[in-house]
Amino acid sequence: MANKQKLKKRSSYGPSNTKVKEEKSAKKRKSKNIFGGSKEKKPRKKRHILLILFLIVMIMVSLSGLSFAVYIMVSAPEFKVEKLYKSSSSIIYDAEGNVIANLSREKRENVTYDELPDVLVDAIVATEDSKFFQHSGVDLLRFGKAVLGQLLGHSDAGGASTLTMQIIKNTYSDKASHGVKGIIRKFTDIYMAVFKLEKTYTKQEIMEFYVNQAAMGMQYYGVAQAAETYFGKNIGELNLSEAATIAGLFQAPNAYYPFSYPEKAEARRNIVLNLMVRHGYITQEEADAAKAIKMSDLLKNTANTTKKTYEYQDFIDTVVAEVIRDTKDDPYLTSMSIKTTMIKDKQDAINKVYSGETFNWKDDEIQAGIAVTNVHDGAVVAVGANRNRTGVKLYNYATDIKRHPGSTIKPIMDYGPAIEYRGWGTGTMVVDDYYTYSNGQSLHNFDGGYKGIMTVKTALAQSRNVPALQAFQATSQQEKYEFVTNLRITPEVHNDEIYESSSIGAFNGVSPLELSAAYGAFARGGIYIEPYTYTEIVYNDTNMTVVKTPVKERVMSEETAFMINMILKYAVTSGNVSCVSVSGTDIAGKTGTSSVDSNQARQYGINPSIAIGDAWQVAYSPDYAIATWYGYDEQITKEHYLKNSEGWAGRKGITNALVPRIMDKNSRWEQPSGVVAVDIELGSSPTMLASSYTPDSQRSTEYFRKGTEPTEVSTRFSQLSNVSNLTYTNIGNQIQLSWTPISTPEAINETYLQNYFSEGYGTFATKYYQNRLNYNNEYIGTVLYEIFIKNSDGSLTSLGTTSANNFTVNLYNATSATYVVKSRYSIFSLNASNGTEINVKINSVIQLPGDDDDENKKDDDQDEEKRDDEEQDKNGE
Repeated sequence: MANKQKLKKRSSYGPSNTKVKEEKSAKKRKSKNIFGGSKEKKPRKKRHILLILFLIVMIMVSLSGLSFAVYIMVSAPEFKVEKLYKSSSSIIYDAEGNVIANLSREKRENVTYDELPDVLVDAIVATEDSKFFQHSGVDLLRFGKAVLGQLLGHSDAGGASTLTMQIIKNTYSDKASHGVKGIIRKFTDIYMAVFKLEKTYTKQEIMEFYVNQAAMGMQYYGVAQAAETYFGKNIGELNLSEAATIAGLFQAPNAYYPFSYPEKAEARRNIVLNLMVRHGYITQEEADAAKAIKMSDLLKNTANTTKKTYEYQDFIDTVVAEVIRDTKDDPYLTSMSIKTTMIKDKQDAINKVYSGETFNWKDDEIQAGIAVTNVHDGAVVAVGANRNRTGVKLYNYATDIKRHPGSTIKPIMDYGPAIEYRGWGTGTMVVDDYYTYSNGQSLHNFDGGYKGIMTVKTALAQSRNVPALQAFQATSQQEKYEFVTNLRITPEVHNDEIYESSSIGAFNGVSPLELSAAYGAFARGGIYIEPYTYTEIVYNDTNMTVVKTPVKERVMSEETAFMINMILKYAVTSGNVSCVSVSGTDIAGKTGTSSVDSNQARQYGINPSIAIGDAWQVAYSPDYAIATWYGYDEQITKEHYLKNSEGWAGRKGITNALVPRIMDKNSRWEQPSGVVAVDIELGSSPTMLASSYTPDSQRSTEYFRKGTEPTEVSTRFSQLSNVSNLTYTNIGNQIQLSWTPISTPEAINETYLQNYFSEGYGTFATKYYQNRLNYNNEYIGTVLYEIFIKNSDGSLTSLGTTSANNFTVNLYNATSATYVVKSRYSIFSLNASNGTEINVKINSVIQLPGDDDDENKKDDDQDEEKRDDEEQDKNGE
């Protein structure tokens, strides 16, 4: 009971009373600490410090932002109103200063805003800038979303450029899109769009700038010319489907060019129609009706289906692309005077090939890319960019393709590095036989066979795959990569290693211009020059001049370059690379082909062993380097593919049509002082010098870097030793000569040869041992001894041969004679020994060969004298 009362009394205070006591107690604890100070002050100090730091950061951010804004305003290009309007055309000159093109845009018609049909304005706004009429130059919400998307790594986040910003970008700023430069360019566009263009012009005027200056595909500029070109209509007559087609071209006019890519143009038009529905400009029913019209039906009434191009449009396209890449300005939009490197007669030679005047094309679908560079200065002098041209700025097969180079890569990827870094010479020996990649996959030559021991010169000239892989494996990954990339070829690398299949060109890939420039480095002694198509640009509106200064870079020794040149010259002179000759000029060459996907070929019912994907040929001299690619857009289709013979004939035909019209006469490479030429013996391994007796068929003049040439002379064909212990025995009316035979020479000693090949040729020992025996049986033979009698004048008369160690001769009417015994082979006699002599003296008379003739002559003289005496006596009577 007492406990209940106590509980009740306690509870009568209520929870609040307890809470008050606890709060008081807490205040006491907070008010003091063991040092007698207050604990309340520390958190306040922390908050103050954080606040100060925050303010400092905000001030720094604000100052940085302000500094960045000031930088943007100061560095922004000068806003010149005249740049928004049509400028004069660009003029293109050849290397001699002759005008080859006037990139005129006089056919472009500027239209006013009132002339634009509402349907076209709606299509453009819906597609390019849906808030164009609401913002003041920048769509902040769209810009923020784009920035956030890009930060999150979304590739489709977009650039958020308004129409106003696009005008600025196309007219004033550079084209940088990534990194710090891309950020600066974007904010520069915003600044000039908001504070220059939007503050100066109305929305209607800005729309006029946009639609009049825009590229509309190939050489067409402005929506008025697009309407006339594609649909044969005035701008105000466009229907919904046509307007959507034109609005779709602003993003990528050449990619959606209706005449060349009607399916792509139609797909893009449909996207524009969907955007117009989304933004409320048209209904879904109207969009569906417009989509139902095929692009071919829209275009069918226009007669202007192709654009007239210039005679040298292939080169013009190439130089325009380089100018845009270097300056970010399009000569079709910005007035320039451009001095190019094109040489007319060289370009004419390519034009005649493309027109069919000097080459018969397989069909209308086959394509070719051709690049010709000047060895002396690296300039591009002629280009074959595209067959069956229908406009400008088309796909450029000389510069844009990345195709398997096939065996044209071998001097670059394999032998060049081996000569440069491993001291190989043209006479270094390699073995062409069964071989595998490091992963065990077998490697085959194009003919399916093997040719055994051969020089590097022969291996590269005959384009053997197995020796190429051996050369590839002879150098380190770093050495190969450095050599190849210095020649501006990009290999395929996996885990820091170049694929071994790259040794025979199985990688993507190269263009004709890249190959021409790389081989040009060999031709000019190891100096690489980045190819270029112009030397000077003058901006006609400002007189600002841009000068192209080619950079020369040594990428290999002149010794390496010379040896590659000599090998590939031999490839031509030996007939391994088919190429016409030019009077007095060294012509070097290399061919290459790529294989096709065997599974794909079989799906089409094509035998993959007879089909190739790409056919290449390089021909170069001390003056020019020509690289040609020949093939189809798609390597193989059911309707179109290249047979081996067709690919070889195509590349050969084009090259032979160009070489005599491009190469200069009487031009030779000079041997550098660091290269020596020596006669080596073929089949010697390691490479040895030829002996005095090495037959012509087994010797070759080869080049080595001075100090690396072989110095040991091969003993295979050395002069045979003389017999020893030559004696004679008189047997009646005969003399028997006897001697000690020579030891079996190593060249035909089977025991020696077995050991030689087993030590140096591994699994191929038996094969090459047998090959040597076969050669010996056919061209060397066995050891014989030839016996001569020495005449009084010192000449020798052969009495016969024997394989024994003795020989019997008949006696003659003389008391002495000299006999000579020589060691020799039964077939190959060039290296016979000098001979061992023996003088024979006997008591009886031995008549030497020829002495009978002398005796007869003496008798004849006596008979003649007797007749004379008789005649005199008769006359005296």
